[in-house]
Amino acid sequence: MDLRETTRPVLHPLVEQLLADERLAAFADALPAPARVSEPALPLLLAALHELRSAAAAEPRRLLSGIASDASARGLVVLLPEDADARDAAEGARWFLGDERVALLPSRGVRWGSGLEPPPHLVG
Repeated sequence: MDLRETTRPVLHPLVEQLLADERLAAFADALPAPARVSEPALPLLLAALHELRSAAAAEPRRLLSGIASDASARGLVVLLPEDADARDAAEGARWFLGDERVALLPSRGVRWGSGLEPPPHLVG
């Protein structure tokens, strides 16, 4: 028995249904590209894109969604305009992927184009 299969969140089957649709792979192939996604559907889309990248990392010989196998070991990074939007998207994605697979990195109050730079100890 695969423990990973038994500990998936209850909503993960919705991600699997989205992964079965060839339009998701076509969308992933077109990235980075602008897209309009409704707020309620964003966490599901992000979870599916994350799973797509994970599948590419698990199969090093196969190229999935145009992502080279050496680059696919990295996680999915999403930039959203406001911390509240990022927090909502991360919380929603946790329902599909689980807490251990989603992280939130807030802006620490410094906005893009503000002319301010965060303190060096926060940048890393």
